[in-house]
Amino acid sequence: MTLLRPRLRGLVVKLALFYALLALPTLVLVEAVILSHEFQQMMRGLAEGSLERAADAGADEFARRWPELHGVDEAARVGAQAWLDGWVLRLQQPRGGLTPDASYLLLELSERPLSAALLDLDGRERVVSPPDRGAHVTAPSATDFSRARAAGHAVALPGSDEGRRLRRALAPLRDAQGRDVGWLALELHLPSPWRHLLSESSFESPTVFGFLVVFGIASSLFLAGWVTRRLNRIAYAANAWSRGDFGDHIGDHSGDELGALSTLLDRMALDLKGLLRTRAQLATLAERQRLARDLHDTVKQKAFALNLQLATARRIAADPTVADRLEQAQRLTQQIQQELAQILDELRASDAELPFAERLRTRAVEWAHLSGIAVETTLDDVPPQAAPVEESLLRIVDEALSNVLRHSGASRVEVRLARQQERVELVIADNGRGAPEAPAAGMGLRNLRERALLLPGGHLELAPRPEGGLRVAVSFNVVETADQ
Repeated sequence: MTLLRPRLRGLVVKLALFYALLALPTLVLVEAVILSHEFQQMMRGLAEGSLERAADAGADEFARRWPELHGVDEAARVGAQAWLDGWVLRLQQPRGGLTPDASYLLLELSERPLSAALLDLDGRERVVSPPDRGAHVTAPSATDFSRARAAGHAVALPGSDEGRRLRRALAPLRDAQGRDVGWLALELHLPSPWRHLLSESSFESPTVFGFLVVFGIASSLFLAGWVTRRLNRIAYAANAWSRGDFGDHIGDHSGDELGALSTLLDRMALDLKGLLRTRAQLATLAERQRLARDLHDTVKQKAFALNLQLATARRIAADPTVADRLEQAQRLTQQIQQELAQILDELRASDAELPFAERLRTRAVEWAHLSGIAVETTLDDVPPQAAPVEESLLRIVDEALSNVLRHSGASRVEVRLARQQERVELVIADNGRGAPEAPAAGMGLRNLRERALLLPGGHLELAPRPEGGLRVAVSFNVVETADQ
């Protein structure tokens, strides 16, 4: 069972729902912006006379087909109706229609955006398109006919912007000889994009719903298979750490934020493991020191006093048998003292049992007392390393401090131990005269280089400090030992 299993109020469900809810208004907003932009372009084209030009082109086409479209019989009426329907459909084509490259917007906003009618000279409707649903066009006024007749071409008629956008045009119809035979009326009526979005659906609801379902499922699968799986790994490792098992690592080396967090947590676990081990060592050593002090101050002193009393009694004893018995008791007491001294020596902490940072601090403080040079220590707790590694580092410190005392003339030394990700850096820096003239010639510096190269991934750097003095830096890889 996973620690972070998907549930109704879990992270996966919340993010998937968030993405789905965000997608719906985003789709609506994007469509509204696009429709509004295209609508404004189309309205600019209409303001520049695209409707009138379309009416003039239709009137010219009608004139070319006048022989087959004139007349009052049924065949002429059917022909005129077919031509008018086809002409209106061509105006609504996405390419080359009423407004080039934007005519698709007409059908997006309205099922029947254009209406047209062929009128007789007296203004009566002959045929109208579209023919169904009782469609008709607004009858032009006498003034409108007079303006169109005087202009000799299509003119714009009064329209409206109340609710729906209404644009009208009227063009005179002529026969092959150029005589006026009627009128072509053209109307465009469209809702505004925002009114259309609020009152009608401009996209297919099943399509949007299907998109949201697919988007939500894909988001959930991505989160469950990529994000939640990695969070589960972090949770498992944290659960193991809470039980004191620091052998479980997250091991996520991705370059994203979760990978960086996992690396920091793995490093924190390693530091915490070293800290707990150091605290346990210090507690053990403190308890052993307390026992050693108590044994020394009580049992050892009493054994010593008992030995003195037995020696005194032996000297004043007159009976040889009693003296022999006292001599035996005195030898037993001396054996007790010797064994007790051995136990006390074992209980007292040796330098090797201390954490490395404490051993390093002790070395630096002792050197400062002997040399009279001030030492400043900045020592981080680092994971315990193999005994040869720690011993080599101590020898490097001893050699570097010895060189400071012999050659630098420094008054202050800084000893710093710091961990940087998977590397540890040990720095000994002084404020003395700086690097020697021939750094490769001295045996001490050669020893430093050789010891540094023996460390795991070891590297030695000798460089003068900008403020004066020499900086000795040794860096190496952190390697966990089996007993950590």
